[in-house]
Amino acid sequence: MGFGRFVTGVVVGAATMVLSAVPGLAGQTPQGSAKAAVKATPLTGVPAEAEAPDPQYDAETPAPHDMPTTAMSPYFAALNYPLPRDTMMVMLLSDFQSARFTNNFVTGMAMVQYGLTPRWTVGFMVEGQKILGSPTTYGGLRVASSFHILPHDHLLNFTLYGEYEDLNGAALYKMEVAGFGGEDLDEPLARARRTPVRTFEQRAIVYHDWGRVNLTFNFISEIGLDSGESDFGYVCGLFRQPAYDGMETGTEMAGMPGMPNQDVPPLLSFRRLGYGVEMMGALGNTKQFGFDWQRQQQYVGPVLSYTVTKHWTARVEPTFGLSDVSDPFVLRLGIGYSIDHLLRRQSPTP
Repeated sequence: MGFGRFVTGVVVGAATMVLSAVPGLAGQTPQGSAKAAVKATPLTGVPAEAEAPDPQYDAETPAPHDMPTTAMSPYFAALNYPLPRDTMMVMLLSDFQSARFTNNFVTGMAMVQYGLTPRWTVGFMVEGQKILGSPTTYGGLRVASSFHILPHDHLLNFTLYGEYEDLNGAALYKMEVAGFGGEDLDEPLARARRTPVRTFEQRAIVYHDWGRVNLTFNFISEIGLDSGESDFGYVCGLFRQPAYDGMETGTEMAGMPGMPNQDVPPLLSFRRLGYGVEMMGALGNTKQFGFDWQRQQQYVGPVLSYTVTKHWTARVEPTFGLSDVSDPFVLRLGIGYSIDHLLRRQSPTP
């Protein structure tokens, strides 16, 4: 009972802090309107393209500034924003997991994403894990692609996501949870490494921003390519982006409408801090869809991000298991580095 009250207090406190920062949700204009100021990404400070539309964009293809100006989801499991065109994001993610049924373990993932267009993002991920008392093990590879449906920012923004997972039975990183039961390794490691687990994951993603506050929901479907069976899950998050996003306004931009000077805070400053709450869980399968709480993994925890520099961002999320088959505690850590205009360098402003 004491642990449940502690978790509930952490979640309610984080959600209250975020919601209290939203000045009048009903009367806000969605981000991305014609009067919206050009801004940097909340996670990495990658500046959105604020120049005149590129000549390669025509009336049917929106210029970059017509798209949501945020580049990367601040969450660990929830996905939302497309990357700006020609922007590459590199993420190193690591989880320490207190296992419920087996030895504790550490998992790691390296993720690379690239914005092919303002609406189309591709990426790949490699993961591995170290179970205490066992050797470090390769978990597998994921290849992903997402497409932002509508060319402009709306009240509700939709993205479709697909991911091919070429994993093995020893893969333990919690990118999502689905179906029934836990995911602790319950067979010999040598056998699990030789067991292929190939799935195709799909996500229907919807999100909205009120100023610096983001609300995101992902519905997840995982199809086993060998069995043909489908498992379902969800992720949702509420997050307030940092006041300082890493974009340093130069003298040539000073005084432009919608482009106020942004003072650079000290390296240790609350203005660099973003905070929110994230929850993910399973929703059964095609035979039994919906909540069966104690037979499904369910997790919730506060998520924090910190803008270190224009390109570097750090994240942390202490996550708590809420059901009988969830791992009791997962400490999630991440560090990200962004490169804007990777292949098409901008000429200096005259």
